[in-house]
Amino acid sequence: MRARAKVISAVIGLVLGACQSALRMPAPALLMQGDSLAMERLMSKLTTEMQRSRIELGPSDPTRSPLISVLPLPPGPLEDRSLALPTLFHLEWDGKTCWLVRDETSARHELVGVSCRAALAQ
Repeated sequence: MRARAKVISAVIGLVLGACQSALRMPAPALLMQGDSLAMERLMSKLTTEMQRSRIELGPSDPTRSPLISVLPLPPGPLEDRSLALPTLFHLEWDGKTCWLVRDETSARHELVGVSCRAALAQ
């Protein structure tokens, strides 16, 4: 009977350990490299998500900050002011994959071929 209890206990431990590693929470991330290929792939995902061809990033650097802001389109010639705000995204890393997450909708997009690392708390 004790042997059976040990086997059941071991199986439960393995299942709980597997669930815990499978449910690893994504952490804020930074791009490993700021080369043109990584930025091109990031911009491609932003273009798709924003559904517009002209994307202008705010002042942050994705190799130094997990926050990415996409600036709104400039006002047209008949507009004297605009209340448009930047659209915010952030980078996440789950230990294997780098993700681009839109803040307002929580839409997640895998950044294929882009290397990330966890952002250190400062």
